[in-house]
Amino acid sequence: MVMGLAILCVSSFSFAQSVSVDVVLNPMGDFKAKTSDVKGFATVKGDEVSASNIIVNLKSLKTGVELRDKHTQKHLQTDKFPEAVLLSATGKGGKGTGKIKIKGIEKDIAGTYKVEGKTLKAEFKLSLPDFGIQDINYMGVGVEDEVKLAVSVPVK
Repeated sequence: MVMGLAILCVSSFSFAQSVSVDVVLNPMGDFKAKTSDVKGFATVKGDEVSASNIIVNLKSLKTGVELRDKHTQKHLQTDKFPEAVLLSATGKGGKGTGKIKIKGIEKDIAGTYKVEGKTLKAEFKLSLPDFGIQDINYMGVGVEDEVKLAVSVPVK
């Protein structure tokens, strides 16, 4: 059971920065990979938001199962690519677009967000094959190609 996620979503734990990746398994099941080792913030000006260079330490991702954590690190190639970076993002009216870099590959993303107090919570989906992560299988259980990321960062 591996989770090759291209992550940068945030679900917040209070005001802490965090990323949570929802991974669906086939034929059934799912799990979350989480980290609070996220650096960066969002800026709000009127009804517009922006962020750049939000860095997620992929080596700190935890799935709740040690063997799955090791498989995740292998598929993300964290020895070579220890970070995922939200290079830039802008949004207005709860919808946003941006560019993310995972495993040295840059891709455009789109998703939704909301500002709650001093925290911006964003969600978006990533296609793992876009980042060279595919055919993940362990003992007959495979990872679906699309993962959902939730990211929480402070607003400044």
